[in-house]
Amino acid sequence: MKRQPAEVDRPAPDIDLPRAGGGRWRLADHRGRPVMLVFHRHLA
Repeated sequence: MKRQPAEVDRPAPDIDLPRAGGGRWRLADHRGRPVMLVFHRHLA
């Protein structure tokens, strides 16, 4: 994913991530609901 600064009063770019149990998690699937994303750089 390309690094880009947050833009005020603009929709977030869609994020598509693999789920641990299979399938995909898409930010667009949660449109209209509050979502908090937390990214950890070195988790391993």
